[in-house]
Amino acid sequence: MSTCFAFLLTSAEKTYSPKSGDEIEVLSLVLKSEVVANKWTKRDLICFSVDQKDPSPKLAGAFRQQDLNVCSSAEWPKKFNCGFEVRMQFVSLDASQGARVHVEVQDLREINAGEGHIAVRLRDGEYVVRKTDGKWSISEYVPSK
Repeated sequence: MSTCFAFLLTSAEKTYSPKSGDEIEVLSLVLKSEVVANKWTKRDLICFSVDQKDPSPKLAGAFRQQDLNVCSSAEWPKKFNCGFEVRMQFVSLDASQGARVHVEVQDLREINAGEGHIAVRLRDGEYVVRKTDGKWSISEYVPSK
């Protein structure tokens, strides 16, 4: 088990706005994969960021429409209500072929309960996402070493 400091976004940070439906679809697949990998329930509120930026309301709304219980990472310090945080960062994106997304997952529950000062890193790795016949799918997850 490794630890890391909680990542805080400030209002001075820029907002991440997806440039295409492909970006939304890729990020959604990655986030859904993390929900499954970590055995989170629909009640678990997940904070997330993309490219170290606060997600746009459009992106958060698109995820919620897919039954993902999410809010931006910038909301966490205000309410301490996210149990987990998922940080996603595009390594590459070619809308015609594929994408690579680096993901770090933190457990914030000890901090929320006042029992800790640092988040526990649950996962750290890279997703390879492929587009075949117009449909995106996860082809592999490679843990960081």
